[in-house]
Amino acid sequence: MDEATRKAAKMEIDESLMLSTFSMRRIGLSFDKPRNATDYFLQKLIFSLSICGICCHVSTEFINIVLTFASSPRVEDVVPLFHTFGYGALSIAKVFVLWYKNKVFGELIEELTGIWPMPPLDGDALGIKEKSLTALRISHRWYFSVNVLGVWFYNLTPIIVYFYRVWQGQDAQVGFVWVSWYPFDKHQPFAHVAVYLFEIFAGVTCVWIMVSSDLLFFGMASHIALLMRILQRRLESLASTEQTDEENYEEIRSNIKLHQRLISYCNNLEDAFSLCNLINIVMSSINICCVVFVIVLLEPFMAISNKLFLGSALIQVGAMCWYADDIFHANGNIAAAVYSSDWYKMSPRCRRALLFLILRCQKPIAFTAMKFTNISLVTYSSILTRSYSYFALLYTMYSDN
Repeated sequence: MDEATRKAAKMEIDESLMLSTFSMRRIGLSFDKPRNATDYFLQKLIFSLSICGICCHVSTEFINIVLTFASSPRVEDVVPLFHTFGYGALSIAKVFVLWYKNKVFGELIEELTGIWPMPPLDGDALGIKEKSLTALRISHRWYFSVNVLGVWFYNLTPIIVYFYRVWQGQDAQVGFVWVSWYPFDKHQPFAHVAVYLFEIFAGVTCVWIMVSSDLLFFGMASHIALLMRILQRRLESLASTEQTDEENYEEIRSNIKLHQRLISYCNNLEDAFSLCNLINIVMSSINICCVVFVIVLLEPFMAISNKLFLGSALIQVGAMCWYADDIFHANGNIAAAVYSSDWYKMSPRCRRALLFLILRCQKPIAFTAMKFTNISLVTYSSILTRSYSYFALLYTMYSDN
């Protein structure tokens, strides 16, 4: 791949990850080197403020949960505090991965540039590429919109509730975005404004972290599946045109090399996100269960915000399982594509090479949760089933009270 083609490929990949990199810059992270010292220190300042903000936010929520449980361990008092705490704790884990693996992610994007499908492409490959990028663009925009709208509904709900109560002629006071504990009287005028602004900042920072991490994973996983489908199409068309035995063998070798690079790329991506995926799977059932409990039984003023939170949680874990499942099946389909080709027209040397490719495809490529379990749509089904079981338990405890 020449330099001009490589730059064009890099631009296409950067465009597909645009919302992820935009969100990363909001928390002071980037795959590009700072242009000067001012940009470098500004990046570090934003990142430091973001880390301090979300750590303080999650700590105050955790202390509040402990105090609430100690004073009033009723289901309706404790459960509404868990889903926002879980979201914050998950964002801390993800920002740590983004920071620690920042260089790795940059290298993965550069590696992807070298195998990105660029013109000239046949009609089928071009159609696969355009369809995949369009679907990715739509899913990114929906996920980004749901998360941003959700956090701003949370941020503005106390003000909306205040004006509603004034309109109803009731005693009204502006509340807070999150239910947290502070080592001072947060109802004093100056403290009230400061806490409100801090909670807005912490909530928006959590969203930037979640969006940047999730969209990065969705985008890179989608690109792996895209390349595997193009590889599948190439293998199906083997020996469909008149070629010499040497030309057929070289084409098979190039396809095998591409498959090996995709396997290596997928393994590197899995290593980078494995911890995030584990925490996601462990906490998703709890977060979904708690927010459904709140939507169904409690807090009518927070209904829109909580429904957007629920939509975000379902899309997040659903998309993660979808892309992991897509790669799993795309790798398996490569073996079927080899068998569907005109392999019987080739020489024994070419057939042996294809046989090794089939054998390698029988070893699954899968994203895991720290090697505990493979992630697929079956995982998503299990998460939803556990969420319902937890909800049923909480509902029974609430009804008994």
